Amino acid sequence: MKKGERPKTNVRLHSEREDWVQALVLAAMGISIMPENNAVLPGLKTRLLVEPEVTRTISLVDLGGRPYEPAMQNLIRLADTFDWD
Repeated sequence: MKKGERPKTNVRLHSEREDWVQALVLAAMGISIMPENNAVLPGLKTRLLVEPEVTRTISLVDLGGRPYEPAMQNLIRLADTFDWD
């Protein structure tokens, strides 16, 4: 594969439930890319993916004018103090 070229994929099954995805992998129905610190089902083998680098964007979104519970206030305060760069 040439540098900058995207690998070809053939997605047959997908789910937002990580336990289901892992069960499919354990059943030899494919592979998955998951976060490094993800809990893993027993018997599932993992390996670190070095290249290509995988990134994602996560957003903190709220409804304007809505009062926050104390836990949400703490989360927003914590997010504001983190150096995201």
